[in-house]
Amino acid sequence: MVVTKDVVLPEESELTVNEVNLSASTLMAGSFHLGKYCEQANNEFMLCRIEENDATKCVNEGRAVTACTMEFFRKVKHSCKDQFSQYANCVDKSSGDYGLKQ
Repeated sequence: MVVTKDVVLPEESELTVNEVNLSASTLMAGSFHLGKYCEQANNEFMLCRIEENDATKCVNEGRAVTACTMEFFRKVKHSCKDQFSQYANCVDKSSGDYGLKQ
């Protein structure tokens, strides 16, 4: 997409959301279950991006993905924090590509 004077960009306030402030190993450890938990929100966002061919028109869908991710990790923290932290630590220390190896 070429940015010209006709392109209307969202205001900064529209783009400001809470970020998911987690390490790569934590995200990798939760990725499979996160993907299933937030599948609907992710699909809506990707569908919007494909249909609109303009990510600036999909800000609300992107916010929904972030909100779903935050909700997922809050539930993980509440229900199985110790086990998940141990698994994320294992993923972090086991290899450079976050794969589990012995």
